[in-house]
Amino acid sequence: MPQTINFIIVAQIIAIVSTAFASGLIFTLSHIAIPALYHAPTNLMLKQWATLYAIGKATAPPTVLVAAAFSGYLAYAVPSLRYSYMAAAVLPCLVVPWTFFMMIPTNDELTRRLTAATDLKGSEASEAALPQGQKTTDILANWQGLNSVRALFPLAGAILGAWTAIS
Repeated sequence: MPQTINFIIVAQIIAIVSTAFASGLIFTLSHIAIPALYHAPTNLMLKQWATLYAIGKATAPPTVLVAAAFSGYLAYAVPSLRYSYMAAAVLPCLVVPWTFFMMIPTNDELTRRLTAATDLKGSEASEAALPQGQKTTDILANWQGLNSVRALFPLAGAILGAWTAIS
């Protein structure tokens, strides 16, 4: 019995920390990294966004998966708190439908603009040379806001997981 209790404590720690880490990673992109990009020329801003996006895409999903797996285990292992742990497991996973349904059009537009800027040479890759419509900074600001909302799902999961662990 003591080993089971110890593993439950370890699972709680991993679930809470990984969920909070995922939220922090996503939040950091929106509120620390993206604001710095606004000072760069358009072509460089788009390249930097693509790099940040690739890092986030490689880091956040496995972190969310670990969080969901450990919260899911806790839902199984602690029947009296099953529904709270199930919710703590599901909340961080909501980044996936949020991304697909709310962010993909913005991601696609930024990627399209990156491709257009890459096809142009040097100083030609300015805002004026890109497809007309919204300014790239406005599209990036939209992405920043959508990404900020995305950070709230794992944050809610971390808060619920922590609250459940201490109850």
